[in-house]
Amino acid sequence: MRRVVVNQDATLAYTQHSGTAFRLNLSANSAAAVRGAGGKSVQEEEPTSPEKKPDGGGDVIPWGEDNLFPQAVIKDVEKNTILPSLLEKKTSMMYGGGIVYGIVTGVNKDGSKIFEAQEVPEIEEFMDAANVGLYAMEALLDINYFANAFPELVVSKNRQKIVGISTQEAPWTRYLKPTKGLPTHVVINANWDNGGTATDAYATQVPILDPYYDAVGSLRARTDGFKFIYPISIPSPDKAYYQLASWNAVRRSGWLDVMAAIPEFKKSLFKNQLSVKYLVTIHSAYWEWKYGDWEGLSQDEKVRLINEELTNFDNVMAGTNGAGKTVMSTTILDKRDGKEVEAFKIEAIDDKLKDGLYIEDSGEASSHVYTAVGVPGALMGVSPGKSMGDGAGGGSEPRVLFNNFISTAQFHLDLVLAPLNLIARYNNWTVNGKPVKFRFLNPFVMQAEAKNTPAADPKQQSK
Repeated sequence: MRRVVVNQDATLAYTQHSGTAFRLNLSANSAAAVRGAGGKSVQEEEPTSPEKKPDGGGDVIPWGEDNLFPQAVIKDVEKNTILPSLLEKKTSMMYGGGIVYGIVTGVNKDGSKIFEAQEVPEIEEFMDAANVGLYAMEALLDINYFANAFPELVVSKNRQKIVGISTQEAPWTRYLKPTKGLPTHVVINANWDNGGTATDAYATQVPILDPYYDAVGSLRARTDGFKFIYPISIPSPDKAYYQLASWNAVRRSGWLDVMAAIPEFKKSLFKNQLSVKYLVTIHSAYWEWKYGDWEGLSQDEKVRLINEELTNFDNVMAGTNGAGKTVMSTTILDKRDGKEVEAFKIEAIDDKLKDGLYIEDSGEASSHVYTAVGVPGALMGVSPGKSMGDGAGGGSEPRVLFNNFISTAQFHLDLVLAPLNLIARYNNWTVNGKPVKFRFLNPFVMQAEAKNTPAADPKQQSK
């Protein structure tokens, strides 16, 4: 969703004005915190929020035409041989060395910030209690799968601190359809694909924080609960609520169907093919030449003799026992026309499976998947298809590709860090008067000289 309005009934706690305490009620259009010198309140404008009419019926804004879009994505991913490990690899590379926090002490000439990691007991306790690393991994995975993630913040009972953070499963989360304006709540239900609704016994409604405007000030003003969803997403064109992952194009293009069809076809071919290695053609005159009055034999006798000949051929040519043996062919006189003819002819039958049927198609489909997800095949080590491991043989190409990937993933990283940096501001975490910032520790370990570097340089951390 592009942005979400704070709850209509949000209320700012008691605020001092001219020495008198009073309660200030905020409407959706006045969600800005009270600001200004001398205790003067200032009405501030909020960003424009165009509304998009929700499709479909029901109490929630459907995710996809049948409200089961993420469930369909999961099914397609699970039956693909590349996507699960590829999306996990992408997430792991983004996670890098994990979450660190510290302060910015200056700015380099190139505009990059000088970041110094810190160790603060209160923050360390929060990191351990909230399992921040698990939050980050789950949020990144949801972003990479669905382009949407739903971090949940937990406020203390006295509302002075944020004491917890987690990620609600994106496939289980839907925006509650508002009666007017933009959504103010999400509905979490693990049973959308099993008749789940917004109001059944398995559904939970959680209020939303607006990620586009003064989330800290808005949260301080809220009194409608102790848990809040802070939705994050990768923007995509013309999507008002649920954003669309760019790699989804490979699903709609049909390449995933091609990849699924090839192994099914080959499996059927292996199962049902007639495994014949040789075709032996025997001239009709051969039987008369070898057995005399062939035409005078009974049908059963002819069948028995033919089967014996076939067994003799198999004993000579089949399996490893036939390796290196000599097969002799002779000519006989065809009494019908008096000409010499070959008694029998042996032809080897081509094995289409050994030729790698559809391998090139598989390789092309795989390349579309890698391109759509944005992870080069060289970083995975192998690429299914005719050129197994193509591009992964040397060290320089994967090293450059890895560094390029990390350097262009900054927005995704900042997106997942946004709720943590909100927590730092809300909890007033500072060191030497400087605000604490969260970062992903992403050392460029694939540098050629990395083996001589015992630890990551702070400049290699996410800016």
